[in-house]
Amino acid sequence: MAGAAGFAAAALERAIGALSSLPLPGFTAVAGRGTEDADAEELRRLVRTMRRIRAALEDADGGRAAGPASAAASLRLSELRRVAYDAEDVVGECEYEAARRGAAEALDPMRRAGSGGRGCCCLKRARREVTGDCFNGIDTVPVMRDLAARARKIRARFNEIIKEYEDLCMTDNDGEQQIDLATQRLQRHTSSFAHEPSIHGRDVDKNNIMQMLLAEVRPMAVLAIVGMGGIGKTTLAQLVFNDPRVRQYFDRFAWICVSEQFDVKIITRNIISSLHKQKWDVMELNDLQEALIKQTERKKLLLVLDDVWNEQRAHWDSLCAPLLTTELCRIIVTTRSKTVARLVQTMPLYSLNCLTSAASWSLFEQITFEGQDPASYANFIQTGEGIVKKCKGLPLAIKTLGSMLRYEASEERWKYVLESDLWDLDQQQNNIFAALELSYRHMPVYLKRCFMALSLFPKDYHFSQDKLICLWKSLGLLDNVQDKDRAGRFYLSDLLKRSIIQCNEHEYTMHDVIHDLACCVAGEEFLRVENDIPDQISHDVRNIAIFFPWTVAISKLKHLHGSSSLRSVILSSKDGVGGPVEIPEQLFLHSKQLRTIVFDGVSLARPSLPDSVGNLKHLRHLILRDIGGLRLPTSICQLFNLQTLDVTTSGNLKPACIPNGIGRLVNLHTLPVITIKRGAWHCNLRELKDLQNLSGKLCIKGLDNVTNVDEVEEANLCAKQHLQALNLTFPDGDWQYCEHGQEPALATASHEEILESLRPHSHLIELSIEVSRSCRYPNWLGDTSFTNLTLIRLEYCEFECMPPLGQLPALKHLTIAEMARIERIGLEFCSLNPRIKGFKSLVTLEFEWMPRWLQWSGVGDGAFTSLHTFSIHHASELRSLPCVLSSSLAELKLRDCTETGHRSVYQLGSTS
Repeated sequence: MAGAAGFAAAALERAIGALSSLPLPGFTAVAGRGTEDADAEELRRLVRTMRRIRAALEDADGGRAAGPASAAASLRLSELRRVAYDAEDVVGECEYEAARRGAAEALDPMRRAGSGGRGCCCLKRARREVTGDCFNGIDTVPVMRDLAARARKIRARFNEIIKEYEDLCMTDNDGEQQIDLATQRLQRHTSSFAHEPSIHGRDVDKNNIMQMLLAEVRPMAVLAIVGMGGIGKTTLAQLVFNDPRVRQYFDRFAWICVSEQFDVKIITRNIISSLHKQKWDVMELNDLQEALIKQTERKKLLLVLDDVWNEQRAHWDSLCAPLLTTELCRIIVTTRSKTVARLVQTMPLYSLNCLTSAASWSLFEQITFEGQDPASYANFIQTGEGIVKKCKGLPLAIKTLGSMLRYEASEERWKYVLESDLWDLDQQQNNIFAALELSYRHMPVYLKRCFMALSLFPKDYHFSQDKLICLWKSLGLLDNVQDKDRAGRFYLSDLLKRSIIQCNEHEYTMHDVIHDLACCVAGEEFLRVENDIPDQISHDVRNIAIFFPWTVAISKLKHLHGSSSLRSVILSSKDGVGGPVEIPEQLFLHSKQLRTIVFDGVSLARPSLPDSVGNLKHLRHLILRDIGGLRLPTSICQLFNLQTLDVTTSGNLKPACIPNGIGRLVNLHTLPVITIKRGAWHCNLRELKDLQNLSGKLCIKGLDNVTNVDEVEEANLCAKQHLQALNLTFPDGDWQYCEHGQEPALATASHEEILESLRPHSHLIELSIEVSRSCRYPNWLGDTSFTNLTLIRLEYCEFECMPPLGQLPALKHLTIAEMARIERIGLEFCSLNPRIKGFKSLVTLEFEWMPRWLQWSGVGDGAFTSLHTFSIHHASELRSLPCVLSSSLAELKLRDCTETGHRSVYQLGSTS
């Protein structure tokens, strides 16, 4: 599939940037390097070849035609993808060598990386350049001779592919006829006429739309009907357009199928033709608009613009300008895009949902068995109900499958339709994807790749925002942006606006038909396994996701051994429970091209990965979530290309043990949690010293195990400028909230010293401190230099007085919990500077389990001006609260407080 070409193109884009930035010998102006320069020149030529391959792959990925290409064109794409991935492998090994030598130099500054190894070209040791070029002062990276040879072979293969296809006269227009036919199938043409007997379950929607249209008092109003492709937006608009009450209310009616091209002149001309009931040949926009004014001036107009994709405000305003002279104008716009809907709407947009189960069956029965005696199709009802359930209330899918099975008397054929994916069915009769592919075609290239990745999730899978962004990160889809989490949230929002995925509270789902589309465009590079792993996996499979229901023998993992082309392996529990998984040693010995390993919520037979994981030179993302008691092998400290190491656990799961030496992995960007333990084998806080690229969230557990404050200072947390969220937790996870005052054995660094030395950079956004026995808060907590800090959580801390958190200008959310020594909160909480009123931006304030808290005073006028939600739980000694808190309060929660405290809070609430 052309869609899979986009992943290879993205891999090449990253590889080109990486190789171009490496200070290779031969990329400099120094002459006389002999073989060394010749080998480096091969890599420079490889960059040019990769650019040509990437251009060809991007043309295929971004092409307008979504139909089937010829067999020759598909074969050529497949060959180009293989060459692209091989080229990426060469670059990955160059990166690995650069990182390995950098780590060696960091460990021994007196050693300049030593011997380049037996396989290196003439340069036997890294040396500093003395020329004036761009790499002056930077160590050069020797080119391994076998890499230069592989680069030559890749270039030769690419040239061979081009020559063979040129000799056979197979150019980029291969399969032109098939593509033209596919394009014709994708062009939509709709009219205002509806076949009402085949419409079910839309009476309520129709009445809602009519009520909104007829009750609106403004002269000009636009109602947008939004929903996924095939859900029935056009049908609903047809029902409203032809309703007798509507026909009596309006004087003029026009129906325009807009589709992809939003040409103001063409649409205006079509409106005039629809009103005038004859063809209109004028093409000048001014003349057309004057003619439209004459047709509609002082009239009541109902205009339907069906299937709108335009997101340009200027085009929309130009189209609507001549309609402002009408006595009354109502425009119904149908669209799949919430962005379009919000652009045009003057009334609340109308989101159309799928049909109910009863309406779905009625529609299927009417189409499939129309005119037949119910007794004649009794044998097909059970299978038919299964087929309808499969359609998940999508009218287009129900109509398509119902039409396929009309007059079909073979039970085998019915079962085949029930058990098949929609994209496996006869494409000549299947117009589902012809409609849905429009949504895919309108995505930008980066979003197409993110959409294809969704094919790795099972159907009916509920995924969180974090899990989806984690998937995109692990597949390298966010590599080209600095703030990956922010980009991931933007891409997710874009898919929501395009009606590709749906949000249900904090979880997301995808309609089965959309899931089938993702599988269709993703092609053979993606394989999802939900029951059993095939005995043989195609060499074209690059990404495999295994969702076991745990009733299946996990021993089948051995079949992955021979899959040398795999780049991503995702192993996840489908139902959250199950027996232990044995990870075979051979998996990492033979699948050396792996970039991504994700084990999510699985139980391992042995609490450690095989040592052979250290052989994976290309590994960039190692994600081992919710695996209790995991012990990582020391060999992971050889993974110099590693960017993500995520060993997050939740609930009561024992945290993972990380070995000493991960500080050598200077390419790490994502390290959500690190647990400090005692002993030479375990990592310590010094490991963070050289990890300057860390970004996103960092949780440091086990600060109780820090024995020397020098170790904290060497971590140099203040220099981690890309961190956004920081969690400082003193227990290591094996010690759960012990009694206050109980010191762990052998501690030599006080909590106060540790916290003071852990000052983060001033751009931090979120901060959490848990289980600290320091009586004093650190001096930096509440410092006005933290201008971006929006969320703070202090939990199980033994501070005797509150830090001046009100000074933080951006603080929006504050939680104070289990502060056992706090008895009084005074003026210092708002600010140490009397001119600062305090908490100007705070929206939510929570106090939980404050057993000694007696009084809160010292809040002056002008503080808490943005407070929306205020809650107090379990403050049994609290006597009074400042009444000035009530200025903007909208939600007040009180639980387990004294009667006096209740009265104080009720007085507070009565004035809000």
